[in-house]
Amino acid sequence: MTISRIDQAHKYQHGWWVRYFEYGAKKPVEQKFFSDKMYQGREFAYVEAKRFDLRLKDKYNYEARRKPKGSPNPDIRRPKRRNKANKTGVLGVQRATRLRPGGTIYVSYIASYPIAPRKNKLHVFSVNKFGDRIAFRLAIMARILGLASYYDERYRLPNKLEMPVPEPVE
Repeated sequence: MTISRIDQAHKYQHGWWVRYFEYGAKKPVEQKFFSDKMYQGREFAYVEAKRFDLRLKDKYNYEARRKPKGSPNPDIRRPKRRNKANKTGVLGVQRATRLRPGGTIYVSYIASYPIAPRKNKLHVFSVNKFGDRIAFRLAIMARILGLASYYDERYRLPNKLEMPVPEPVE
């Protein structure tokens, strides 16, 4: 759900643009432009845009979809498991041929995972040093551990495996 201000003097367009996107969609499901001229002023156009926004939220059951049962934070996208374009078969792990500063070419597996919003970390495992199979498995493990630490920290998941310690009886 977005309400954006459009001011394009060269096209004589001034108003508010309301758009509703389904999760993951690139194009809006519904959209409408509220012109300042049509609604006799910027403030009145905004009131109509807000009213339309609330109607869309009711129509598409926005609150229930935004916060599904048991979801601590719906804004965090869960990582995908597989991707057709990935040649290794594991998302976030790639095989790469790299060039050292001295000019030597080497093959490695690179694991990438998020450490903060819009920040990723890379771990490089050399095939020459570890061998093909072990370097691949180390990259997978680095990715799994990196994702686990990132999502545990973001979601603040309680450890449900810990048993409460009984208090000593005197």
